[in-house]
Amino acid sequence: MILQLLISGISLGSVYALIAVGFAVVFSNMKFSNFAHGGMISACAYIGFYFQRAFTEPPHVFVTMLFTALCGIALALFIDFVAYRKIRQKKAPNLYYFLASITFAILIEQILNVFFGKNTYAYPPIFAENIFTIGSLRVASIDALILGVSLVILTLLLLVMNKTKIGLAIRTVAINPETSRLMGINSNMVITAVFVIAGALAGFSGVLLGAKYTVYPSLGQSMMIKGFTASVIGGLGSLGGAIAAAVMLGVVEIYLTYFFGALVTPIFTFGIMLIFLAVRPEGIAGRFAKVKV
Repeated sequence: MILQLLISGISLGSVYALIAVGFAVVFSNMKFSNFAHGGMISACAYIGFYFQRAFTEPPHVFVTMLFTALCGIALALFIDFVAYRKIRQKKAPNLYYFLASITFAILIEQILNVFFGKNTYAYPPIFAENIFTIGSLRVASIDALILGVSLVILTLLLLVMNKTKIGLAIRTVAINPETSRLMGINSNMVITAVFVIAGALAGFSGVLLGAKYTVYPSLGQSMMIKGFTASVIGGLGSLGGAIAAAVMLGVVEIYLTYFFGALVTPIFTFGIMLIFLAVRPEGIAGRFAKVKV
């Protein structure tokens, strides 16, 4: 049972990692908390659900994820264009980034409420068997899918960030925006790339969360809290720290839920974040981030 819970915890933590990295990649470059990311996850979960419903024979889940990731990218670029670009161009006070992100998060959730109500929607079954066994170990098929997909996506993302020119540009802007401009790096291109990454991660997260749970308007915002918590524990703006903290958070949450119940778990989760803020505010990454808000 302990090993089975560990696998479930790592699976849950891996999807938290997708959310936390989507949050952290924007924070590391633009130095503000993009709470609209939660609304994007909810919207993408609905897009994936209706994409599958649009066909007599539901398409493969990987096709759904790719389509939803493209929609997530389009939504992220739209939000940047409408909410953040003018703020950057006019060099408005930093508080406006926070206000714009909160406004868009609430707006998306309310739009979903108007069109879909408070009802929950379940994705069509992905697997013929929901459980498979490895020896005496019983593993949920959806947990195995989430773990595998998340590992592939996070590995590819880390390779892009560390082995490509655009990844180098993103990391350079995150470290020192002024110096990067003097080096001739196009900051607008970097910001576009950052929102492309965040949007794709929102798309993948939306489908995985919708398939594991159900789809409802506040799905993304409720999970965004977990991603934000992991990002804080990992060190705001640190991708590696966010991944490590997210996996840890997922494992701790599963064990706490099993032994103490679901109602008690959030108390421990936020307690862990408060302890980190008090004892090690720089997080697992071990460095402070300069923030706009």
